[in-house]
Amino acid sequence: NYRGITTLPSCAKVYEIVIQNSLMYHCRSYISTHQHGFFPRRSVTTNLVKFVSNCHAAFTSGAQMDAVYLKAAFDRVNHRLLLAKLARIGLSTPLVKWFRSYISERSYYVQIDGVSSNVIVPLACRKVV
Repeated sequence: NYRGITTLPSCAKVYEIVIQNSLMYHCRSYISTHQHGFFPRRSVTTNLVKFVSNCHAAFTSGAQMDAVYLKAAFDRVNHRLLLAKLARIGLSTPLVKWFRSYISERSYYVQIDGVSSNVIVPLACRKVV
């Protein structure tokens, strides 16, 4: 799974934090306390520690341990449904429109030593109506 890597300019980073704070204000009650990765004190590392601890407990007690991997799960999200749910939980119309703009009609390319690849528009990023 090769994802684009970018370094955000300082202004964009501030904007991202403002958007994240607004989004978390509306979504916190909908997100499981077991979610890791973008919460304070709940990182990918704490998720791994918890998973290994659960595996050890299951192994020592002889219990069954199952794991489900959702590789690139966000890449498979239906954007129309996501935007509808964001509106339904109370995000303002301008914020929902911003998300629609952010997740649709995006294109990517690679440039190395002044030579650029073809422009790619991922299927998931094509225009959302």
